[in-house]
Amino acid sequence: MTFLLDTDTCVFWLRGRPTVQARVAVVGLEALSISVITLAELHYGADCSAQPDANHRAIDDFVSGVAVMAVDANIARVFGEIKAGLRRQGNLIEDFDLLLAATALANGLTLVTNNMAHFERVPGLTLSNWTQP
Repeated sequence: MTFLLDTDTCVFWLRGRPTVQARVAVVGLEALSISVITLAELHYGADCSAQPDANHRAIDDFVSGVAVMAVDANIARVFGEIKAGLRRQGNLIEDFDLLLAATALANGLTLVTNNMAHFERVPGLTLSNWTQP
């Protein structure tokens, strides 16, 4: 595993965005992971959609090929450190996003997101945007 996919990148992949699919083909599924947080967000989106059953099946197929990472004690500690630092700066971001950032940092992964400006606030986080050619 090398990459942790943010929810937006997973949605782009599921919707067939060529730039994301091309990067996945280059790095291979074995290099990819998602957080259980992302999985929850994907299922929420499916339940809000016009075709929830089809979307849940697509999500299940998608996650069968990637590692799904749980939030553990080490990630929780990193989350606390990041959130406290951002709070001191008056620059907080949402807790789910902080958990994704903490997961990437705790496991030495690159976070793949289209929301670069949002995640650039987290010190030491390595980012990549696969939506750009």
